[in-house]
Amino acid sequence: MKLPVLLLVAFWLSAFGTCWAQAPAEVAPVTLNFCGVELPLESGCTSESKYQMACGNYQLTWMYLDFSLMKTYPAQFIKQAEKKHKGTEKQPFECVILDGPPAQGVRLSYPTEAGGMAYQLIVYGNAKGQPVLLDITLPIDPEKTADLPATVQKIIRLPK
Repeated sequence: MKLPVLLLVAFWLSAFGTCWAQAPAEVAPVTLNFCGVELPLESGCTSESKYQMACGNYQLTWMYLDFSLMKTYPAQFIKQAEKKHKGTEKQPFECVILDGPPAQGVRLSYPTEAGGMAYQLIVYGNAKGQPVLLDITLPIDPEKTADLPATVQKIIRLPK
């Protein structure tokens, strides 16, 4: 009598227990939040984390920093980015993050393994009072804001 009851309980647990053990499927976010601004994920883009999106032709990452880190961390970050690629050229520029005060930026350009060029914009400053560092990698050299992807245009404005 004990064996049939145990088999029945085992069957019941295996049949219904799997339903309980399954976690709900994660739904990819359709927007990312940058300093209170909702950034929609464009078609063909994926969210790598809540601070990063990768699209077919560009990648956008940002970091919220402490005020004390703003003095030293951006320079360290730029130096590390330069070391990753041979033949890197560096050019400083100014821009604006979320219509705030002027922010500092550095444009790194370097040859890719595929034979083309990559342009990495590293921008740091305050966005709505929050120190932030943005890292944007593109296949084109943006001269003006209109050259940036639509999502990036919602965050930064170039001088032209």
